[in-house]
Amino acid sequence: MKRSKQTILLFVLVSTTISGIGTFTFVSAQEDSKIPTWVKTAVGFWVNDQITDDEFLKAIEYFVENEMIKVPSQTADDDAVLIDNLQILQGEINMKIEQSRKLVSLPQIQQALVESNTSFAATGAPEEIIRQINDRWQSSDPDTPNSVAFNLINNPSADILRSMMDTDRKSESQFKYAEIFITNAFGANVAQSEKTSDYRQDDEVWWQKAKQNGLFLSEGGYDESAEVYASDVAIKILDKDGNFIGIIKAVINVESITDKVS
Repeated sequence: MKRSKQTILLFVLVSTTISGIGTFTFVSAQEDSKIPTWVKTAVGFWVNDQITDDEFLKAIEYFVENEMIKVPSQTADDDAVLIDNLQILQGEINMKIEQSRKLVSLPQIQQALVESNTSFAATGAPEEIIRQINDRWQSSDPDTPNSVAFNLINNPSADILRSMMDTDRKSESQFKYAEIFITNAFGANVAQSEKTSDYRQDDEVWWQKAKQNGLFLSEGGYDESAEVYASDVAIKILDKDGNFIGIIKAVINVESITDKVS
């Protein structure tokens, strides 16, 4: 039986934007663990508004009808669960974006970023200082008082991040925060809910895109730092005068997206 456009689109979104959780099988000469370039291209054009929704759906239908993508059997109940989960995910991500924007406007966060930027700028070589700290980051014990990792986890701004996560955990939200951290304008961590995989962040695509565009939403996938399949939200932070002072990244656990249809 032929699938509806909505169902096909939902499977594409789950498979390509939440990598590793989807249910598509791609017929490709590439390794099974990789999404073929032609699928990424179609999704990329659609996400960046280079093609219309109808054009995107027609492209996916073409892939399915020509067996370039094999869609497994799926019941109407499973489709309904996927639709519900994705609608909930979209709503909760929008809510978490607003929460993050409110959080970074707090005076405590703003002051911490201003002080961090001023301190790094005063060294005359902030990039080199950050590189040196990043080289020693893996050996920095978050449980050792006064270590770099310990100080970034145990400060007033980090306490605010964890407070927001704790509130979220106690709420009825389905997709919880897995990690939240803030960097200064140079890409150095200033506050984090727990130790991140790297200290330096300005070399990451999400950081660069957030600085450039104001907001970055990841295509999804396994987050090495939080150790969960996640959808990431990164937001540019401005001071009251509109000057760039940092980036906040929230990692949202999306592993439950297909729990009921697995």
